[in-house]
Amino acid sequence: MKKIMKTILKVLGIILAIAVVLSVVVYFTVLQYPNLKEDPKVGKWYRLSTSEMKSSEGKEYHALFKKGSENNVLVYFAGGGVSVDEKTARNDTYNTVLVWPDMLANTTMNMGGLATNIDGNPLKGWTVIMFPYATGDFHCGTGEFRYTDKDGKEKILYHNGYINFTEAMDLVMEKAGVSDPENVIVTGYSAGGWGASILAEDVFAKYFPNAKNKTVLVDSSVALFDDWKDTAINVWKTPQHITDRINSNNITLDVLTALHNDIPEANILFDCSTRDGSLAQVQRYFSTKEIDETTGEMPVNEDDGDAFQKTLKEFVLKLKEQADAHVYIFDGKPWYEEGNNLTSHTIISVPYVFERQNDFDKSVCEWLIDAQNGTYADYGIELLDKTYEKIAD
Repeated sequence: MKKIMKTILKVLGIILAIAVVLSVVVYFTVLQYPNLKEDPKVGKWYRLSTSEMKSSEGKEYHALFKKGSENNVLVYFAGGGVSVDEKTARNDTYNTVLVWPDMLANTTMNMGGLATNIDGNPLKGWTVIMFPYATGDFHCGTGEFRYTDKDGKEKILYHNGYINFTEAMDLVMEKAGVSDPENVIVTGYSAGGWGASILAEDVFAKYFPNAKNKTVLVDSSVALFDDWKDTAINVWKTPQHITDRINSNNITLDVLTALHNDIPEANILFDCSTRDGSLAQVQRYFSTKEIDETTGEMPVNEDDGDAFQKTLKEFVLKLKEQADAHVYIFDGKPWYEEGNNLTSHTIISVPYVFERQNDFDKSVCEWLIDAQNGTYADYGIELLDKTYEKIAD
């Protein structure tokens, strides 16, 4: 019996080794995209990379590009946490390493969201410029942040997001032949949603000023923090033309209001679930600075969901008034663990973006396309006053 078990384990070990080797081979031969060259092929993914682009650890970074069959552009910022101080830097509360970004493109294409190349997606034929997230700075930093890690070692966190953004966009403008699109949508989820709100004005004014329709969709990106401006200036080293727009504890409201004032024809859209667990969690950190120094986890509970729902309501009302924005608010799925009375975080990267939430007559994607075509609506504002029955002791 022991001999049989040894044989079985040996066979399983060989199968596992073969699977690992095949995964590596597939990555380097299929999933690793070539660098962008002039006259890129329609439907093919390429890397956008220069010597100035880097991840938070100072390693190679590249954005991704796919030329579409239509004269429209989707600029897409991925999310993944944020670093605002030494504690968050030390505990890796953001994407610290860019791991196999080409796999991210494949995942994004196939997981069912807005950048998915599937029938039924109205953005299927659009050019996509995708920015994986690996700098902890909402894609808008240019500096180096020195901190001490958990082992007492001095380290540097490279907040290089804005440099990565401009280098990649300049490459696209130089080589891709998409400098004069008819429609442009800038979007992102979580930290990428903050990136979309912050960088939409750069995209519209600097790169695609002649686009007929300009739309920004911010997915699940709002939190109050008294030190946003100080963080942008002194931690991320964000360019002054951006930090000049930050005037309050709500960076999303500030930059979208500025966008509306500077480019009034731009459509400004915001979506979020009512009790977003991840946003409630980060909001609690900004308020209390609580974090488990061993695991890097931030606590969150039902009360934090209550506080976030109140913050979301106040933000939505101000955003509509100051930026003429339109919103899509929904209950969402349970947040990770059921039983905590919190709701899911983000929607544009998953199939739910094509599904109608809360029995509304439009999905987030349909609502987005309608707005781009000049038909505007708000969904779910009444949910901001919804009372959620307590389910925890």
